[in-house]
Amino acid sequence: MDLVEKFDAKGKTGGAYHVEVYQTALEEADKAAPPGLKTYKLADGRALDPLSDAKFKIVQTGEKIYRV
Repeated sequence: MDLVEKFDAKGKTGGAYHVEVYQTALEEADKAAPPGLKTYKLADGRALDPLSDAKFKIVQTGEKIYRV
C-alpha cells in the first residue's frame, strides 16, 4: 500500500489527530485487496472507519473525529 494523503482531524473534546490514507496500488492488488481500496489510519497505527469524507470513527475507542 502507498501513502496517498495526510490530514489533521479533531475530536469533540478538541483532541488533535493526524490521519494517514493508504491506497492499494494496481500492481499489488489481489482478491483480498481490490485495486484502489483506501485504508484510513491514525499516525499511531490505530484503524479508522470512514463515515463520510470528513467524519471518521476510531475503531479501538469508538470516538468520532472530524477532518479540519
